[in-house]
Amino acid sequence: MYQINAKLSRDISTVISQSTCVDNIIIMSGGDREMEKIKRALGYISMAIMILVLLYVKYAYERGLELWPVKTNLQHDEVKVERKIKIPEGETMEFIQPAFLIGISHSSTETPEDAIEDLEEGNYGHEWYEEVKLNEDGTLSMTVTGKQLEHWISTREDALNKRIEDNKDKGMEIRINKDFTKVTYTLKKGCEKSSLEWLIDAQVIMGCLFEIQSFTGIAPEDCHVREVVKRESDGVVIIDAVSPGANYEVTDAQWYGEEKIE
Repeated sequence: MYQINAKLSRDISTVISQSTCVDNIIIMSGGDREMEKIKRALGYISMAIMILVLLYVKYAYERGLELWPVKTNLQHDEVKVERKIKIPEGETMEFIQPAFLIGISHSSTETPEDAIEDLEEGNYGHEWYEEVKLNEDGTLSMTVTGKQLEHWISTREDALNKRIEDNKDKGMEIRINKDFTKVTYTLKKGCEKSSLEWLIDAQVIMGCLFEIQSFTGIAPEDCHVREVVKRESDGVVIIDAVSPGANYEVTDAQWYGEEKIE
């Protein structure tokens, strides 16, 4: 009888022990699932935080552009010329510029020979070019090294940027397209620049654009610049002409909209 009870007791203990192990396995399995859910939730939360951070960075950047408009405008308006031509060190290259480039960069009282003389005087002691000569067809040939080419292009960039900034203060916006073949002048309300003042600046700008085209490999006969002058207030286009060959006259009355342009 005692043996039967002992055996029964052992059997009951075994059943209880096995039942406990099963419960533990079930509990552990349920715990793993809960842990997996927590990990997945944390992953979603991390992703959401990252998206929010990126959105904030984007907002901060755009807000920064609004808070520092001067710096932004300088970045967007700055003229940069892509150097399409590279001159190996120790070598030179000859560039032929359009004949009309000599005319627009000097006063009408000067001859092409005078222009050559001016260039030679300016080159003395600076060595901005190796050789310059006037061709029979009226074009100008200039031989330069790579360093000298960089000088010519950078000075033209500086001249353009200076006029863009100076005219912005006077109520005129100047935009130049990427291939330097079009310049657009927009007269803002209350523009304080007369047509004559603009014409003086425009001559320099045109000369720079033509010269940049020459120095980036454009054939002299293909160099051209389209000039567009318009008023922002009424959208009237005062001038729309392509040089070389353009011929126009604008009075101050037409410039400021006091007289219609026929």
